[in-house]
Amino acid sequence: MISSSDSAMASTISLENVTTGLSSSRSVEQAHMTTDSSSKDGLEFKVLTLNCWGLKFVSKHRKARMQYIAHELAHSEADIVALQECWVHDDYVYIRQQTEKIFPYGKFFYSGILAGPGLAVISRFPIESVSMIPYTINGRPSAFFRGDWYVGKGIASAVIRHPKSGVAIELFNTHMHAPYGPGDASYVCHRTAQAWQLSGQIRAAVERGHLAIAVGDFNSRPDSLTYSLLVKRAGLEDSWTTVHGTRREGILASTLDPLEQIELLGITCDSQLNTWRSDRDISEAQRLDYVFHEPHLSTATKIEVAFTDRVPVLNESASDHFGVLVNMRVLPSIAARHVAGLNQSPDLPIVNRPDQNGLPLDRYEAILDIIETYLPTAHAQKFYRIMHFFVSILALVVLHIGVFWVKMGWPVFLVLLGSVIIALTGLLDGLIGYLFGRNEIRALREFEEEVFWELTRKKELQAATIDSKTV
Repeated sequence: MISSSDSAMASTISLENVTTGLSSSRSVEQAHMTTDSSSKDGLEFKVLTLNCWGLKFVSKHRKARMQYIAHELAHSEADIVALQECWVHDDYVYIRQQTEKIFPYGKFFYSGILAGPGLAVISRFPIESVSMIPYTINGRPSAFFRGDWYVGKGIASAVIRHPKSGVAIELFNTHMHAPYGPGDASYVCHRTAQAWQLSGQIRAAVERGHLAIAVGDFNSRPDSLTYSLLVKRAGLEDSWTTVHGTRREGILASTLDPLEQIELLGITCDSQLNTWRSDRDISEAQRLDYVFHEPHLSTATKIEVAFTDRVPVLNESASDHFGVLVNMRVLPSIAARHVAGLNQSPDLPIVNRPDQNGLPLDRYEAILDIIETYLPTAHAQKFYRIMHFFVSILALVVLHIGVFWVKMGWPVFLVLLGSVIIALTGLLDGLIGYLFGRNEIRALREFEEEVFWELTRKKELQAATIDSKTV
């Protein structure tokens, strides 16, 4: 439970700006900038991300919490806000009504069959273009009790023009597939495929000269393949490590109290300080919500874990996740180039070339192993559902023949009722097996070939580089 001192905690917990451990490639311009200088030139902006936990009929006290979130956003210092699990359109409308004076631009994204992806963006700066790209691998329709497939999770993109520098900020807001348990229920392959798809979109944005920022609930820890793909393949940098370096990565959450977990590790999920997760073990606390940024065009100067306070009267946390608020800054050299009419830094890496991204070869191999491990499950799901369809046909034939030997009354009714249930479930499983099963396997094969293709090309380029050095 939260002590009285903890409950008095501010809505955001300010964290020290630690520069120790920053990458050696960080320029002097990034590492030694001061708050005073950054606040005067107008190149700084703030990005907030929050998983709202706004599922209709399921999320407890949804309306009261959404009203509180809207009130806090209306008084927020953020310039760009990305929301996840904002599944009820009326909640988004309410947030827009309460915040439109400071956030005149906003977009609610549509996708999927039910509810939608739950993604929304509101901004002080003009939003020039938007798009919604569904993930090609995103759960299974048979897992209707989980809902990920039905809401159509994907990548919500918004190109936002920074007013002072003129830089195009391309914001990628996402909520990746959730893990529901060990083994097949962990959906590791699905999240890895989603991170691969997202990193490809980010690389394309960087090639266009945009300042790419990826935010949201990634349902992945910093030691995951998902994280590696965003940092190594997409070339982004985690704002937490930009500010604090990597020296805290070895600290175990179980060795800290809940408040220290937030201050030192940036914990956003399963914290005992969150009233919706107060029953979790201290070791289960984890960081799943991130703000990644393109380090050649921007830097992060401050990061805070946000929305840690309780909703007044309700005395509950605003969501089952905490948010993340980051002070971002367009690098002055990049801003100067934009003013001069040049839209890209001359030293910006060509990340679409396999040899220009930093994803290690063993990470490619790990992805291929994950795909090969999951493919038998996909084939089995397809096979058994199609078999269920044909067995259902056989069962229906038997029941319809057997009805002639059944006495009138309840026995006939039960036979007919059973026939209807068998027909409906068999047909549904057959459609899932034949349509979705084939689609998932093809998507997995495409994913596998893309990884293998890039791995092969990277090996060739590395070999060519070695040969040129030995000549």
